[in-house]
Amino acid sequence: MNKLVLDFEYDFDFTLFGISSHVANYRLAWGVNKFLDIDLERMDDVDLSFGKEKKRNFSFHRFDDEESYTTIHLVSNRSSNGYLIPELKQMDYFLQYWGPMSAEELVAMNDNIRKISSVLTAVQVDPMDLKSRNNLLF
Repeated sequence: MNKLVLDFEYDFDFTLFGISSHVANYRLAWGVNKFLDIDLERMDDVDLSFGKEKKRNFSFHRFDDEESYTTIHLVSNRSSNGYLIPELKQMDYFLQYWGPMSAEELVAMNDNIRKISSVLTAVQVDPMDLKSRNNLLF
């Protein structure tokens, strides 16, 4: 009997920014709202658990713009039990931008994130380079 094997790849069709900041998630969300002129809302924490590991909770903020078909997520990288993306431990938060964006808008968005007084640094990250990239799909 023939065996059919499906090769399944997730689609990472978002732009990802890693943000280093030592403030609480609500303070960073306030700064992002101010400088990007959006309205991030606090949602339930993202709960992840892998096998026998303890459950991990990551703070999560979300903004949906139905007119421009964009969604923005701000999620913490740290929990009391570990990291969302362990290979980027130096990043405290990740900002995911789902939607169309030109190269100029990408640079402008990164510059605006860096203008937030509580942000130490912000860099664009390619999710395909991350070993634990599937953790970003929630």
